Amino acid sequence: MPQPSPAVDDLQDPHRVAAARRLFVEVPGPAAYDRLSGLAARLLGAGHAKVTLFTVRDIVVGGHGLPPGVVGGRALLTGAFSERIVREGRALAVPDARADETLAGLSAVTSGEVVAYLGAPLVSASGRVVGALAVYDPAPRTWQDDDVALLEHLASAVVAELELAAARSAIGASLARLDVALEASAVGIWEYDLRNGVLHWDERCAAVHGIEGPLEITDLDSMLAERIHADDHEAVRTAMAEALAGPGEYAVEARALHADGTVRWTVSRGRVVRDVRGERVRVLGTVVDVTDARAEAARRMAAVQRAAAVAEVAAQLANATAPAELAEIALRGARVLGAFSSALAVLDGTGLLRVHLARGLADTVAAAAAEAQVDLPLDAVVVELDDELPTQYAARHGERLLFADLDEAVARFPRMAEVGAALGLRAIAALPLQVEGRPLGSFVVTWDTDHAFAADDVELLEALTAQIALSVSRLRSEDERAAAVAAMAEANQRLQLLADAGRVLSGSLDIGEQLDRLADIVVPALADWCWIVVTEEQGRLQEVAWAHRDPARRADVADYVHAMTRGMSDEHAARVVTRTGRPLVLPELDADRIARSLPDLADRETLLRLEPRSALIVPLVAAGRVIGALGTANGAERGPHTPGEIETAVEVGRRAGLALQAARLYEQQRDLADALQHSMLTAPPRPEGCEIVVRYVPASEGAEIGGDWYDAFVEPGGAVVLAIGDVVGHDRYAAAAMGQLRGLLRGIGYAGGGSPAQVLAGLDRAAAGLALDAMATAVVARLEQGAGDGTGDEAVLRWSSAGHPPPVLVLPGESVRVLDPGTADLLLGVDPARPRTDHSCGLPRGSTVLLFTDGLVERRDRDLDAGTAALVAALEEYGDLPLDELCDRVLGRMFLPGAEDDVALLAVRVR
Repeated sequence: MPQPSPAVDDLQDPHRVAAARRLFVEVPGPAAYDRLSGLAARLLGAGHAKVTLFTVRDIVVGGHGLPPGVVGGRALLTGAFSERIVREGRALAVPDARADETLAGLSAVTSGEVVAYLGAPLVSASGRVVGALAVYDPAPRTWQDDDVALLEHLASAVVAELELAAARSAIGASLARLDVALEASAVGIWEYDLRNGVLHWDERCAAVHGIEGPLEITDLDSMLAERIHADDHEAVRTAMAEALAGPGEYAVEARALHADGTVRWTVSRGRVVRDVRGERVRVLGTVVDVTDARAEAARRMAAVQRAAAVAEVAAQLANATAPAELAEIALRGARVLGAFSSALAVLDGTGLLRVHLARGLADTVAAAAAEAQVDLPLDAVVVELDDELPTQYAARHGERLLFADLDEAVARFPRMAEVGAALGLRAIAALPLQVEGRPLGSFVVTWDTDHAFAADDVELLEALTAQIALSVSRLRSEDERAAAVAAMAEANQRLQLLADAGRVLSGSLDIGEQLDRLADIVVPALADWCWIVVTEEQGRLQEVAWAHRDPARRADVADYVHAMTRGMSDEHAARVVTRTGRPLVLPELDADRIARSLPDLADRETLLRLEPRSALIVPLVAAGRVIGALGTANGAERGPHTPGEIETAVEVGRRAGLALQAARLYEQQRDLADALQHSMLTAPPRPEGCEIVVRYVPASEGAEIGGDWYDAFVEPGGAVVLAIGDVVGHDRYAAAAMGQLRGLLRGIGYAGGGSPAQVLAGLDRAAAGLALDAMATAVVARLEQGAGDGTGDEAVLRWSSAGHPPPVLVLPGESVRVLDPGTADLLLGVDPARPRTDHSCGLPRGSTVLLFTDGLVERRDRDLDAGTAALVAALEEYGDLPLDELCDRVLGRMFLPGAEDDVALLAVRVR
C-alpha cells in the first residue's frame, strides 16, 4: 500500500523558495524598501522597521532605524519572527515577546532589543509568502486591529515594488536577448553603384524578400514597385537623397513585399563611399529583417503595459470601498486586452450571486431594461447560483472558462446563445475568485469581437483575478467586522432595553404606572408607536397604556386604542394574540385586514391617521396564561420589525406579563389584607372621663398588613385597658400571630381583671401553651379614674412593658416625659416563667399618654434614642392641640414616605 507523502514544510517548499529568490535577485537596491520601512515605522510609531525576503534564510533588503551593515545581511534579530510569519502565512502581533513562551527564549528578546513586534507577510503574485514587513520596539505595546490592517496594506505596497522590480528586470533581460538576436541574425549586404545606377543584393539580402540571390538590379523603379510597400517608396527615395546630399549616412525602415505574399519589416543602413578624388561612387549598406524583432518588441511592450496595468489596478483595488467599484477598476486592466466590458459576481452567503456590471455591459442591460420597462436594482443584479452560465459555473466550481468566440461558449452553455446575442458578446472569460481555497465569486471579462487567448492574456487575467479576490476578501472582512460591531451594538441596545424594562416593571406595583412607563421605553426603541391592553376578569380587553415617538401624536394613539378596545372584531391582532398566546408579525398592513379587524369606518380612520405600514403584537403571558397584549407599529420610513426587535418585544411581553401578574396578585393581597386589617384593628371605645384616638399606617412596601396592633376596651369594673404591640416580622404570619395574641389579650384582660403585669404574664403563658410560636413586644396599661389611693380625683395610669418602647406622657402646659422605668421586661414568647413588673403614675386632668410601635421612632437613618428625642420635640410643639390633630401632626413629622415598618399609635387624654 503506497504511503502518503510527508507534508512539505512551508519554509522548505521549493515553489515558495523559488518565488522568494525570483524577487530577491531582482532587488535593485534598498532605497525603495528603506522608504517603505520608514513609512511603516512613522505610521505605527515604532523605532525599528525592516523588509526581509525569506529564501532559505531571512535576508534584510531594506529597513529603518537599523545599525549600519544590517541591510543585505541576515535578519539575526527577527529571523525567528519572520520564520513564524512564513510558516503561518498571516500577520504576527506580539505585544510583549517576553510573555510568549514560544518567543521568550530568543536572544533578541532576552537582550531586550525586540519586545513588541508586529509583522505582516509579503505574498507574491503567485500566492507564496516570500518574506515579511515588520516593525518592532524594545518596549511592550498593544497592537490594535487598525495597526495590523495598516501594516498589511504597506506589505502589499512592498510586494508591488518587488514585483515591479522583477518586471523591470524581465523587460531588461528581454531587450538584451533581443539585441543578441539582432546581432546574430542574418544581415543582408547591398551596394548601389552611383556611376551606372546598378543595385547589387547578396544572397541574404535577396532572402529578405523571399527570392534567390545574389541579384543585380538595373531598374530601381521596378524594384521599388515590386519589392517595397507602396507607402514606403517616398521614404526610401528621401533617405537616399539626403544621404547623397548630406553627410553620407543612409537609414530607412521599410516594408518589404515577400515572395510568399507577406509583408516583412526591414531596416536598411548604408554609407556613401567616395573614390580617391572624393567623388561619390557607391552606397554600401546592410538590410535586416526586423519583423520578428518588431513583434517581440511589441509583445514586450504589451507585457510592460500589462504589468503596469496590474500594478495600477492593484493600487486602486486597495482603496476600493465597494464591489461595484472593483468591477470598474478591473475593467481598466482588462482594457489592455481590448476587452469590451467586465462584471464582478460576488457570493452573498445565501446561495445567490450579486453581479456588479462595469460600463458597457451596464449600459447595454440598462437600455434593454428601459425598453422592456423593467426596474433594475441600483446596486447589483442578483442571480441564482446554478450551472447554466459561465459566471455562475466559475463561481460555483472554481473552474477557469475561456471562450474565444460565442460558438465555443454556446457549445458548453446553450443559454449563452440568448445571453450573448442580447448583450452583443463574442468572446468571454470567467475566472473564479478564491482566497485560500474559499470561493468568493467570479470575475468575468467580455469582448464584442472574437478573441484568441494567448498565454500572456491568461497570465494577465489571472493576475487581475488574484488582486480582485484579495480585495473582495478584504471588503467582505470589513463588512463582517462592521456587521459584527453593528450586531453587538444592537444586542447591547436590546439588553439595555430589557434592563430598562426590568427596572420599570420592578420599580412599582401600580399596574397603570408600570405599563405607562413601559410604553415610553418601547417607543422609539422598538417601534414608532405602541399600545398595551390587558384582560379583565370577564375576558374583555382593557386599554391601559400607549405611546408615540412624537409626543404631539400621543392623543392620536389614545383615540385609536379607545376605538380599538370598543369596536375590534375577533380577527383583530389583539384578540388573535390573546386567544392563541403567540406573537403576530405583520410586515405589511393591508386594507382588507384592517377592514376585517375594525368593522366601523370611523374606527378605521383613527388607525389610518397614524399611517401604520407594519406591526408586531406579542402576548403578555404569566403562568401559562395570556393576560394581555403589547402592540407595536411602524411607519413607512422605519419599515418592518427586524428579527432582533421581534425577539426583544417577545421578551418584553413575557416580563411585562410576569410583572402584571405580580401586580394583580399584590392588589388582591392588598385588598384582602386591608379587609383583614380593618377587621382586627377596631375603633376605640368612648369611656367617661377620657378621649381615645388610634392610628395605623402600613409600611410603603408590601401588603397593608403586618404585626403592629393596638386595642382599647373597658373592663367590667370601669377601668380602661390600653394595649399596643408589635409581633416580630412583617408578613401574613406576623399578622396571623398578631390576631391571635390580640384576641388572647382581650379575653385575659377582660375576664381576669388583673394588673397589666398579670395580663402580660397570662398572655405569655397562654401563647406558649397554645404553641403560637411567636415573639412580640407589647405595652398593657390600665387607666383608673379616682382610684382612692391618696391622689384625689387624679387618674392613675398603671402599665407593664414586654420589651416595647415606653409610653410618652404629655402633661398640661406641654411638659413631656418618657415613662421609661429604666429596665424592661422580656419580650413575649421568650420565657413565660419570668415575672413581670407593674409601673404607675398620676395623670392630672388634661394629660395625654401616647402609646406607639417602634416604626414611629426607628428607621434606617435614625436609631431608637434619636427617634424618641424627635418624638418628644414634636409633642412639646403639638401637645396642646386637639387629640386627633396631635396624632396627625406627629405622624406627619415622624412617619416619612418610603418607611419600611408599620406604625400603630394609641393616644388617650384625661378629661
